Amino acid sequence: MTKNYLKIVSKVILIGCFGMFLVSCEAEDGINGINGEDGINGVDGTDGADGIDGADGTNGVDGTNGVGFDELTEYGAITITVTGTRPDNVAFTDTQELKFAPTENYQNDLIRNPTNLNFVVRRFANTPEDSDNNSIGLNFAYHTGGVVAKLYDLNIDFDEYAIVSDDLKYLVLDDRFDDDDSSVSDFSISDYSFDETTHSLKYSFTMIVAGGYNSTGNDMTISGTVDVTVLENVSGGGNQ
Repeated sequence: MTKNYLKIVSKVILIGCFGMFLVSCEAEDGINGINGEDGINGVDGTDGADGIDGADGTNGVDGTNGVGFDELTEYGAITITVTGTRPDNVAFTDTQELKFAPTENYQNDLIRNPTNLNFVVRRFANTPEDSDNNSIGLNFAYHTGGVVAKLYDLNIDFDEYAIVSDDLKYLVLDDRFDDDDSSVSDFSISDYSFDETTHSLKYSFTMIVAGGYNSTGNDMTISGTVDVTVLENVSGGGNQ
């Protein structure tokens, strides 16, 4: 029995020594390996669809007219169209609305005569100054008394009236034409009306002026529409 006991003790000691040997022989960590190469970047994704545009904002409030603007435009306008060929042989058509009345009342007047109503009206393409530059004056007569050969007479006065073309060239008309002139043809008046209460005057006109008698040197057609309010001098005076 003593031998068996010794064998058991010997085995226990042997196992313990072997365990201690394994613990003391634990391996150290190895050297880190070389880093691998970076991978290839992936393909960019597709852009998303554009969003829906937002609603337009509200328009701003219109600015206030300058001092004197309303007073100069309250009496209506003349719309004039001139068609022809410039002195450099370039065809043109020019339409402008002249809405600025002169500061002198006698150029926006009704003058009563025994046999006709005479309307003297001038309008400017821009704010009038002391001179009549860049304006058109119309002296229009409507014959009212008896049997007359003509119902209407018209005189047109262009005063340094500028016509600017798209090619940035311009010409200036500084001419006066009367429907009785030999240089004028195809003259006509249409849509005439005059209101005695409101002094509202309306009419349309057209004429052709021969080339030798105007600033272009070529035949020129003038047409226009008048829609104005005229004044009347109650003292009986008036200038034409």
